[in-house]
Amino acid sequence: MATYSSAIYRIADFVRWNRKDQLILQPKFQRRAVWEPAARSYLIDTIVRDLPMPKVYVRKVVSPKTKLTAYEAVDGQQRLRAILDFFDGELILSKRHNADLGDATFSTLPEPMQRSFLDYDISTEVMERASDPEVWAMFERLNTYTLTLNRQERLNARWFGYFKQTAYTLAAQESALEAWRRLKVFGNRQIARMKEVELTSDVLVAIVDGISDITYIAEAYAEYDKDFPKHSVAAKSFRSSLTWIVNELEEVVSVTKFKSRAWFYSLAVAVCDMLNGIPDGLGPTRPCSTREIQSRMLAMDAVFKTTELFNLPKGFATLSGALSRGTSHIPERRVRHDFFVGLLTLSDKKWNQMQQGKLSLF
Repeated sequence: MATYSSAIYRIADFVRWNRKDQLILQPKFQRRAVWEPAARSYLIDTIVRDLPMPKVYVRKVVSPKTKLTAYEAVDGQQRLRAILDFFDGELILSKRHNADLGDATFSTLPEPMQRSFLDYDISTEVMERASDPEVWAMFERLNTYTLTLNRQERLNARWFGYFKQTAYTLAAQESALEAWRRLKVFGNRQIARMKEVELTSDVLVAIVDGISDITYIAEAYAEYDKDFPKHSVAAKSFRSSLTWIVNELEEVVSVTKFKSRAWFYSLAVAVCDMLNGIPDGLGPTRPCSTREIQSRMLAMDAVFKTTELFNLPKGFATLSGALSRGTSHIPERRVRHDFFVGLLTLSDKKWNQMQQGKLSLF
């Protein structure tokens, strides 16, 4: 009967076993496609930064070569292959993932970093006396509780380049996490499912390429994977806009419809356009007073919460349509951008004209 135990092994242990033919890497239990070089490099960067990686599963067996105890990789083969290839100089740590080390191999790492790499702990589940059917049965149970990947999680699993790095860095900064909390845009569960990264990516696309369909996020991850020339400008615009929203509008956003995904996306992009401009946008331009903007936001929230669609002013009726259907498509996002920039920048007279459908900024 199979037994299971948890252990912590160092990378040095796996290197030693591999050299002594005590580590068996084979496709018998392989469940995923072979990793691309970018994914392998990203894993090495994770280790170099001393961040945790998922648990590895091995089965204790008798090596057919040495007749000694060996460790057969059951889950984690691709990770172990990447680690061993990096150690052997067959894999580089791309500068896309670590600009400071820039296309490093294990032998070019500083000696203290080499020691840290070899001392890195790998959490390992060890199976003994386990037959193949028992191994598969165990994984069936594990996978029973695995959530289906959402759109952003699939992008995370596929891409490892500059655009992803920019989006993930911005979304995970302490200032951003504090902003999501204070604005009440995302809860802990949503952050765990990478919803804040998806929104950050969506806003970055608007900053770089203008207002786009949400599905263009995937194209941006691909297009800007190997090179993202505007990453510094885009990151600066995103940070300044999020900071402005927190400083000027937190009290209103956190208690109104503006904290919902569609409303907040359009507010964030409108602020980016107002402060720094976006391609084919309406800015940069000067905002109204904070008090006036907050007053308009509260009034909009009240109107959309209490007024029937057929009683809405013509302009707001158009906006309501753009908020209730196709909220992630370009035409509806354009309508919302028009109104949200107007909300932030127009005089009272022009803002009233926009509400009545008598003024459009585009």
